[in-house]
Amino acid sequence: MAINKEWHRSNRMPPKSVSKAATRAQRIAWHVAHATACGCRAIPESIRADVQKLLKSRRKP
Repeated sequence: MAINKEWHRSNRMPPKSVSKAATRAQRIAWHVAHATACGCRAIPESIRADVQKLLKSRRKP
């Protein structure tokens, strides 16, 4: 899938510095939004199950 440049500009992952690293919850939320809006790359294995669970729960009415 092609990169959604506008989405990426507006939705940056917090930097990977020691004091400002994204929390696990922030990473999961970002990847859920990313999978919905862009999906230009695979979800990291370390959080894939949590992201997929959240995506499935959001699809149900």
